[in-house]
Amino acid sequence: MFIREFTAKNYLTHKSRSLKLTPITVFVGSNGGGKSAFVDAILNFSMLARGNIRQAFTRYPYSFNAAKYHGAGKLERIGFDVTMSRTEAGEDALRYRVDYAQQGPAESGSPNFQISHELLEHLPGNRVLFDRNNTPYSSPLKSALNYLEDDRGIFAAVRTASLNGYGDDGNELVTHCATEISRFNRFRLNPFTLAGWSRLPKVSADKSVPPRLGHEGEDLAACLYYMQETSDPALQTILEKVQAVLPGFQEFEFNSFGTDRLCWAMQFADTREIIPSVRVSHGLLLFVGLMTLCYTTNRPPVMLIEEPENGLTPTSRREFYKAARELAFRDDEANRSQILISSHKSANNLRGMEWRR
Repeated sequence: MFIREFTAKNYLTHKSRSLKLTPITVFVGSNGGGKSAFVDAILNFSMLARGNIRQAFTRYPYSFNAAKYHGAGKLERIGFDVTMSRTEAGEDALRYRVDYAQQGPAESGSPNFQISHELLEHLPGNRVLFDRNNTPYSSPLKSALNYLEDDRGIFAAVRTASLNGYGDDGNELVTHCATEISRFNRFRLNPFTLAGWSRLPKVSADKSVPPRLGHEGEDLAACLYYMQETSDPALQTILEKVQAVLPGFQEFEFNSFGTDRLCWAMQFADTREIIPSVRVSHGLLLFVGLMTLCYTTNRPPVMLIEEPENGLTPTSRREFYKAARELAFRDDEANRSQILISSHKSANNLRGMEWRR
């Protein structure tokens, strides 16, 4: 899916901030400038499509009151206004507006939340598909209505209905967006995590789900191993990218220990022979992780990547941005991912909050 425009209200440092997003959007600025806060707002919006709002918040400093804009009035609410479509060029789109608040001031325990305003429209034409404040049960999204709650929005209800085997009620775009929104993820790769072991993935002739790279790079070994065992052509692309920045590198090697754990190493053509992941430099670990993130098939439709240039050499940095452009502008629009990057540096003529093809 593709986010065309995103507005965050009363979230962290943003009283009201609206941005038109593109296939690649880079947020550039100093510390405390609101880059990570805006990325966090998009991730919070994603949480609304996964279940109840209370699942998105825990105790301080991750509580609702800590996330709410400190200059907001007592009765003001966190809100999002999002325009989205299946692809960048798709004619059909959805506009979704939602406001929600915590009920009561408690920071501990399990606070309750309530959605006060929620409206979903089909564009063009502004056909109302769901309006929480105006006859919500007249919505054409009939299968989802039984799953609505005070703190469970229409996208989460549609997703739950789909998981329980119900149809899309003739609104396939809504079901598609509900599913894809819930898969958004933010990445801040950690070399220590990337070098660590993974659980051995299940590889069978049946339809097995490929492992996914985690927020800090969890399961990198599992991702690479799964691609090797399934002869995924993406692995060859990753090998070529790593070989471009590391002369002498040949391929990845894998070792299992115990009954369900897996680690990885790098095979070289020279006297280095095999270097286990825990001995690989931090910059190279980050590069392997970024290449895996860009080319693995089970990646999120919208990827939020924080400070990917940290620790990379100039050559590795160029290769990463080249891979990101290839992913965001693939000929097959259905196989693209939209990429949002938070950075302290301008990258490849990207300035401020804009992009260049």
